[in-house]
Amino acid sequence: MNRLILIALVLVSTNCFAQVPPINLFAQEYSKNTTEYLAKVFIARNVLNLKENDLVGFQIDAVTAAKSGELTTVLYSCPKLNLKGLVFAFYGYDQYSFKHFPYPIAKVLFERISSAVEDNKIVLDEVNTSALKSNDIHFIFASNTIRVVWENFDSDWTKSNFKVTDKRFEKFFK
Repeated sequence: MNRLILIALVLVSTNCFAQVPPINLFAQEYSKNTTEYLAKVFIARNVLNLKENDLVGFQIDAVTAAKSGELTTVLYSCPKLNLKGLVFAFYGYDQYSFKHFPYPIAKVLFERISSAVEDNKIVLDEVNTSALKSNDIHFIFASNTIRVVWENFDSDWTKSNFKVTDKRFEKFFK
């Protein structure tokens, strides 16, 4: 009983004093706030290539996954630096990681995945799985999901979430 109380106190105190919005260990959903918070840092540090004392604005749109284990995508645009693109946000074992795609590469990637989803309907009549490799990411297609495998991360991307992201991609960059 004392152990349970101690564990509860540790979890509560960790969430109270954290600077990053806490990740709820008992929730099924990703925290959109945490993903956006960390994605902004990733984009500022790794994508924008800021010079000393530069101040630039950028916009993001996180297309949040529906539940734990699903891929979260983040669209970004920085008009001043003429930069835009897509970031995949992966989460696993209490660790976030991000994979960046500049806009031209992201556009081709979406076209390849869309084509693979359509072709997959034909392929699934003959076999139960198909796969596509693009850059260093593997996309594994089943009837309703796309598994996205990169480095040590293995995330699901439902086909409905892919379609929402694809539509948002077109709308965000118009």
